[in-house]
Amino acid sequence: MEYGLTVHQLRIENNTLTVSVSGWVKDDALPEDAFCRPKVVLHFDNQSEDRRIPMVLKEIQHEKGLCRFAGSYAYRLDCLYWKTRSLTADTTLRFHLFYGNGYEEAIPFDFTQTEIQDDGRYWYPPVCSKEGILLSPKKRFRLPKWAVAVTFPLRCVVVGCNALLAVALLPWFFAEALLALMGIVSTAPAVKTTHPLRRLVGHTNARFSAVLGYKITLGGIYRGLVISLYRLFCLLPVQKKRITFISLRRNDLTGNFAFVYDQLKDDPTLNIHFILSYRPTAWIPPLTLLRFCYACAVSKVIVLDEFTPQIHYFNLRKKTKLIQLWHACGAFKTFGFTRLDKPMGSPQTTRMHRSYDYVTVSSSYCKKCHAEGFGIAQNNVVPTGIPRTDVFFDQAYKDRVKQEFFAKYPHLQGKKILLFAPTFRGNVKETAHYPMERFDLKAVYEALGEDYAILVKHHPFIKQAHPIPAEYGDSIIDLSHNSELNDLLLISHAVITDYSSLIFEASLIGLNQLFYVYDLQEYIRDRDFYFDLPLSAPGKLVYTQQQVIDAILADDYQPQRMEQFARLFFDHFDGQSSRRVADLIQSACKE
Repeated sequence: MEYGLTVHQLRIENNTLTVSVSGWVKDDALPEDAFCRPKVVLHFDNQSEDRRIPMVLKEIQHEKGLCRFAGSYAYRLDCLYWKTRSLTADTTLRFHLFYGNGYEEAIPFDFTQTEIQDDGRYWYPPVCSKEGILLSPKKRFRLPKWAVAVTFPLRCVVVGCNALLAVALLPWFFAEALLALMGIVSTAPAVKTTHPLRRLVGHTNARFSAVLGYKITLGGIYRGLVISLYRLFCLLPVQKKRITFISLRRNDLTGNFAFVYDQLKDDPTLNIHFILSYRPTAWIPPLTLLRFCYACAVSKVIVLDEFTPQIHYFNLRKKTKLIQLWHACGAFKTFGFTRLDKPMGSPQTTRMHRSYDYVTVSSSYCKKCHAEGFGIAQNNVVPTGIPRTDVFFDQAYKDRVKQEFFAKYPHLQGKKILLFAPTFRGNVKETAHYPMERFDLKAVYEALGEDYAILVKHHPFIKQAHPIPAEYGDSIIDLSHNSELNDLLLISHAVITDYSSLIFEASLIGLNQLFYVYDLQEYIRDRDFYFDLPLSAPGKLVYTQQQVIDAILADDYQPQRMEQFARLFFDHFDGQSSRRVADLIQSACKE
């Protein structure tokens, strides 16, 4: 891979670092028709923490095997690190480049600007080299402690007076809202709804918030309640051996939690608790909320298995360790801070995900991807392996799964079972869907014949059932809501998927894979991947339903890259991932 990078601007103003770059890259080993997207990552390191943040590239052009790119982004320095919230220590800035299958760290670059501007509070004399830029902040002015002590009461008085005035004017704001409903006065610009009651409340709130100097929302009230409850429970001591498993995506003890608990349950010194409650929204029922806040305040170790926004509302106590057992293997679809410029991507200013002390992943290669996505230091990412994959190394379990499945569906014995398991479209649970017309089960089955059977396993977010013709009910079975995905992989001849992370588990057991990616370019634009899918997929890419049928009939799954793919995204092939995660949790109890 050949490349060149030029940094045109490095400006610091109002605690914000603006970076502008341009460059080119080419890789003669890539196919001529490959149109890969380059990715530039800024890597900040102050020796105690490091942070990887992608550059937003808006200009990408391909011409005769050469790709040119350019981009600019403004990075908030006070949101750069988690423990040190501002850039007050020497920080080294390096640039990394990803293209195709190549990933180069600390690439050399040209720097066209001779100095970094002063932001008024700090002076940043840069020391540049071909591998990085050293930023050494020198503070120009520090407000004396006595001045801070004097101004704090004054600020409190101002806030209190605003609050009293806003409350005193509340009847007038309500009366004005009634006049707005009658069309006598204009409704506040912030109120967009046409619903009368919502307009009434919205107008009153808009006027009240304007005087108060703080926007009042239901979400803000809920957040304040969660924080207040947590702080109240913080009056109690941390229980040194208490481990609390918290999941808002499941009601029962399954998945990674079940495997890890099985390793911990026989230790009599541990005090293990569970909060398991499937919540399709961010709102937690009152009783569960009380348990949640109490557990966060008094637990020594908190274990999560999914994004849990409420736990990032407050700063956990220093004695408490937060461990994220991320549910997916590998690093496939981009998430979190990697999606800075994508729809529904996390803005750099959010706290979400950033308080994890440890995140468990399947391989060392995934460390940089998860560190970037979660906005945490790379040392906080631990390649223990994924606990629920241990079943793939348990022959007795695999034999039992097959025996139980065919005892329930004896008519499928001897057939080639195809597992159709795509991921959802949409950005969040509420908008999750899959275009069922894209995969006509009747047409596919009739084209394949009676030697085949099709199992359907949609993502849990998909509530709509895939239409199945009544006459084929014995050969096409929807198991979306009553089967474990790993178990279905064990009895399948091949899996038809798209962008689901099950490709990692399927690669681990050498299962044939077809990638039905009819919307690949759209998906790359809106979501993107941590690797180039056409170049690295451990199976064949197809773009139409007919191509799916043709590949199956020809037994053409193109598994040549599967073993290499598995070894890149898994460090361990021993069935001991649950034990390694349990050891990590027990070690965290002693910190």
